[in-house]
Parts: sequence; C-alpha cells; structure tokens
Amino acid sequence: MSAPRLTAEHFYKFFQCPHWIWYDIYADAKHKRETPPLLDMIYRGKATNTDAALRPHKEFEEIKPEMLRDLEEGFTATLELMRKGKNIYHGVLMHTDWAGIPDLLEARPGKSNLGDWHYVVYDVQSSLDLRDEYKFPLVFYSLILEQIQGVRPKEAYVIDPQGSERSFLVDDFVDRFHMTRQEIEKILEGEKPAPFLKAGCRRTPWYSLCLSGAQECNDVSLIYRLSQGDQKRLYDAGIRTVSDLANADMDNLQGKLEDWPFDKLVRFSNQAKVLVSGQPLVIRKPDFPDVKTEIYFDIESDPTHDTDYLLGVLTKNTETGETAYKSFVAEDKAGEQKMWQDFLDFLAGLENFVIYHYAFYEKQVFDRLALKYGAPTELADKFRTNTIDLHLKLVDSVVLPLYFYTLKDVGRFVGYEWRDPNAGGAESIVWRTEWLDSGNQAILDKLVQYNEDDVRATMLVKEWLVGQKPTKHKEKLEEGIQISEE
Repeated sequence: MSAPRLTAEHFYKFFQCPHWIWYDIYADAKHKRETPPLLDMIYRGKATNTDAALRPHKEFEEIKPEMLRDLEEGFTATLELMRKGKNIYHGVLMHTDWAGIPDLLEARPGKSNLGDWHYVVYDVQSSLDLRDEYKFPLVFYSLILEQIQGVRPKEAYVIDPQGSERSFLVDDFVDRFHMTRQEIEKILEGEKPAPFLKAGCRRTPWYSLCLSGAQECNDVSLIYRLSQGDQKRLYDAGIRTVSDLANADMDNLQGKLEDWPFDKLVRFSNQAKVLVSGQPLVIRKPDFPDVKTEIYFDIESDPTHDTDYLLGVLTKNTETGETAYKSFVAEDKAGEQKMWQDFLDFLAGLENFVIYHYAFYEKQVFDRLALKYGAPTELADKFRTNTIDLHLKLVDSVVLPLYFYTLKDVGRFVGYEWRDPNAGGAESIVWRTEWLDSGNQAILDKLVQYNEDDVRATMLVKEWLVGQKPTKHKEKLEEGIQISEE
C-alpha cells in the first residue's frame, strides 16, 4: 500500500508518541482503545471555539463543512476564495502529498501568484506554551502556501487561550521542521520507531502497545524521566535494558558517559534496580513540619476556556486526625474572581498551618490568580512560605517501582483508589465542557468528587512518606551518601 498523505495532525502525534502514527496505519485495530476524550474534542474542533476566538480579531469567509469531507473539493473552493483575496476560515491547503486545514488564512498586502496580496496562517491554540508540536503544523501550512502563492509567509500566527495574537518567524523553524518531517515520512512508509515509553504515549489510543513493546524488550525507556537522548547515549554505552543498567558497574559506565552528572547516573541506576526488585528504595527520611493544621490543596483548570474553576482543600487537624473537605467553585469565567476572593478569605483564617500540593501547578495558578485579581502581600507571602510540593519531597526521598510518578500512579501505589477510575485531568476538561453545555448539577458534583479524591490521595501519599525509613543499601546513592537503617 502507498504511504498516507502527510498532514498537520501527524506532527502533533509525532511529538506525543511516534508510534501513534505507525500504529494508526499498521497495527491491529483490536488493540486500539477509544480516543481519549480531550483529544476527541480537539479533533472535532470543540476543545477551543475557534470561530468565537477568531471573530473578535478577523473577518472571514468559511469553507462549508460538507466540502471538508472531500479534500480535493475543499481545496478547489479554498483556491477560489484565495484568488479573490478573502480571509478564509478552515480553508484546505494541498500540495503533492501534503494536506492541511488551518484555522484561518488571512490575506495581507504584498505581491504573490494570486495578485497584490499574499496569505499568512493562523491557528487557535488551547495552550499558552507554544511548543514545537504547535509550531510545526503552522510551518507545514506556511510551506504549502509558498507552493501555492510563490511567496513563503515570513511569520505564522497563534491566537492563544487569552485571546492574544502571537507570532514566530517561520524560517527559524524550517530546518528542524524538515528533520522531523523526514522522521514522520519514514514512519508513514512503514519504518517502525524503536521502542520508547514516554508520558505522551498515555495520551494516545495505543498506550497498551507502547507499554507492552517497551516491556517485552525491557527497554531502558521504562525508567522514569529518561529521555530519548538519554536512551541513545545508554545504547551507545552498551546499555539497552533496565537489567543492563541495574547490573552495570557505575565507575565503568561513568567513564563512558563523562558529561553526565554522577547523580543523574545514580538516579537512573537506582530506578532500574527498583524496577527489577519491585520494591521501593527509601533514600532518606523526608522532613515535614509539625503543625496543628495540614491543608491539602488541588486546583482544576480548563485551558480550553482559559479558566481556573475549582480550588479544593482538605483540612486535617493533626491533634484529632479529623478531616474536612471544602471546594471553591467558579461556575463560569465571571465567577472566577469571587472564587479567588473566597479562597483568600479562607487562607486569611489559617494559623500554624502547612499547605501540601502535588507538583508545581498549584503554586503556578496561585501566582497567576494573584496577579490577575490581586492578593494582599502578607497573605501571598503566607501562602508561599507555608506551601510544600509533595512531589519534590517524594522524588528526593524515595525511588518507586513505577514508570511514572503522577499523583494517580503514586496514589494508587500507596493504596488510594479514585471513586471514578476514569477520572483525570483531561477527562475533567471534557466533563466541564459538558457541564457548561448542559448545566447538569450531577456533572459538577463529579468534578468536585474528582478534586476531593485528588486531595485525599495527596494526604495518603504524605502519610505514607512519614512512615518510611531509609533502606539499608551499601552502594552510593544520590549525593554520594551511604544509607543505613535508623
């Protein structure tokens, strides 16, 4: 069979997981799970309302949706509008085996094959972070435009979730784009990528095959935070499997990887040993403050609507062991400020406390909301001073027999079970969209329940860490420390 046509979607999939492309074409569909709901929303154009995002900025004509079912027909209709100098919503671009549908083609003054104007390309993005996976499709569209109009657009444009227009120079990314394109084309032609497990694999409908493929050969990519560049370096050093690394002589291996910090090599080695043994390794006993009140904090956000809509706290009285959950909810964008003020009022009433959260996101959102709506300096300092990232404490203290250290993975390892086993960050965005569309209280209740499960899981992880003692281990661990039992 001939290789499929190259599309912009292939670039997104490649950056998530190169196997995604290969499995779509060559794998048995029985192994394919249902498309993750958020991705399904993206593919159906519902993750961001591109029409509403563009209309405050641009006037445009739309290619009729029925024409998009046949790309050739859609391209013909797009060309007709391009020759008239019209701005075009969801126009079809094609050249040889390349095809794509950008959100907007905008006509700008300047000569081209079309007349006294030329086109640039816009996409509406649901992320503020313009990573390569978002830029390369725009480069792709720009290069197709060059073939059609005889002029390469100088810049490509993004409308971000806050409605801001952002741009980048196309030429700055062309070389890297072509390197990636060549890798994708090899996959389209049938070359299966080497086994590699990464976080992006979990966002694909083929995760089970990615996982089993790496497990079958016990590939070093099963090690937490090991990059594809790290994998290649270890391969070159004769280390291909988790067992190879677990059994490797560290001094000899360091000689082959002279530019690697020793603590990085030891961290990977410890993770390999733990995966082989199946038992956690406690490097050091974590230190936690002795306070009357512990607060476990988790935030739910909807980047597709640029909204932080739920702040959840679990309060624990350390003297009595009693816990109480409280949520602060913004039912819409307009309610975000009141939600924030209610949370600040809650925070102002706390004394002798510490706030635990898992990973960096909660601090990031706190700073964002404080900048947006304001917060008394003393209160903001109070929050930042008394806040502990439990994820940092965890990875500094223990090595777990896990491939990923998300709250879900770690929480389940220590024995917590979410009431909805399908609940997750991506799913919550989908649920909120359904709630906004329907006003169904049951959906909001499900979102609050998910948030409560997250903070209760965070508490259990902290309590599990408190109960751990350093593992007796004769070899050097992180920072060159020898660990013995207390």
